[in-house]
Amino acid sequence: MMGGKINKDSKHILNLVKPDTVGAEIGVWWGNTSYHFFMKKPKHLYLVDPWSVEPYKGTTEFEWDEYLTRYAKVTGSNTEAGFQKYYDKVYEDVHRRFDPYENVTVLRMTSDEFFEGYDGDGLDWIYVDGSHAYEQVLVDLENALKIMKPGGLILGDDYKWGGRWGKPGVTKAVDEFLEKHKLKIKRHGDVQFEIRVPV
Repeated sequence: MMGGKINKDSKHILNLVKPDTVGAEIGVWWGNTSYHFFMKKPKHLYLVDPWSVEPYKGTTEFEWDEYLTRYAKVTGSNTEAGFQKYYDKVYEDVHRRFDPYENVTVLRMTSDEFFEGYDGDGLDWIYVDGSHAYEQVLVDLENALKIMKPGGLILGDDYKWGGRWGKPGVTKAVDEFLEKHKLKIKRHGDVQFEIRVPV
């Protein structure tokens, strides 16, 4: 979940997304970054988000009570039921927004479910901005690598974001992933990243 509806830093990686490509966004939220991806005229765009409180339970990113407290101002509630009601509203808004377009598929599921069920020819690019817990970011990166076309791009958010609300799990997972696969990273804007898959 984001504190606001707009990821202002994502504009720094939009030039990397080319027309007539197949891509996916993991972690859609209100769909505002999704809209900018859509405007790049992709051949197909998968929008993946569970819009659910369930993935936040037992995560290393937050304690459950801390999560409810932190985002109560966003959702208008500090209860699980209130959060889920808010998520349902966000999903309905995103689904209604993109439903008219045949080249966009909105998938209300976890990233694990998406990767497990994906049976396409491979992605040209993926934007990883779902869970920020170290373990899940690492799983998302590994799974993304398996379905990328040679020369494809793994893009993402929140790398080396400092300060009180930083996402250290993202940085740790990305760094380990790079080391394991001997890949290089390029940074864009404040916290955007680009990893090119070898040809």
